[in-house]
Amino acid sequence: MLVGGDSQQQVLRRLLEHKTGMTVDELVDSIGLSRSAINQHLLVLEREGHIEQVTARKTKGRPGRVYVLTEKGTNTFPKKYSWFSRVLIQALERSVGSEGLAKYMFDLGVDMSAVAIPRLVGKNRAERVDEIVKIMNETGFSAYTVPGKKNEKLPRIECKNCVYHDLSKEFTAVCRFDIGFLSGLMGVEVEHETCMQKGEDACRFRFKAPS
Repeated sequence: MLVGGDSQQQVLRRLLEHKTGMTVDELVDSIGLSRSAINQHLLVLEREGHIEQVTARKTKGRPGRVYVLTEKGTNTFPKKYSWFSRVLIQALERSVGSEGLAKYMFDLGVDMSAVAIPRLVGKNRAERVDEIVKIMNETGFSAYTVPGKKNEKLPRIECKNCVYHDLSKEFTAVCRFDIGFLSGLMGVEVEHETCMQKGEDACRFRFKAPS
């Protein structure tokens, strides 16, 4: 949430509409606030990383500072990722069927695991599980390890938050992405022991012993 409220949002919206940036004078003329007020908002927005200065250009006879939106600033505006993802998954399911969708999501998870595998190099299996938990938390999960049953060497991974909650509620095959991702990282089969979409209080994953 922006501390400056509507006024800061107006500055960001004007910069969103002008991709090449705007000067202080242009923002003053466009929004109708005083120069000092605009400068104060720009100072805060720049400090927070929502905007940045680029090469100055002349305005009203003197060089003026030009401000543009950063990626962080652009991301303050609403996005419809869930809606778009739902459209894509619906189209894919119509094309390959429910079983095909589940296989696709699993294979996609395995493919994506390749990006994180370098972080596991040199670690033993237990240390890999700990690193996987860190990776999951970096992507929005609330993940942690829980002890395995007697005689099991590896802990389980438990998650209290699902980053695909809305999608997996409609398309259970989405959960296969996590199974594929974890399987790819550990090189073993993964069992999805409990699932929040089935009424459980957490999603729990168990790494099966290598055959």
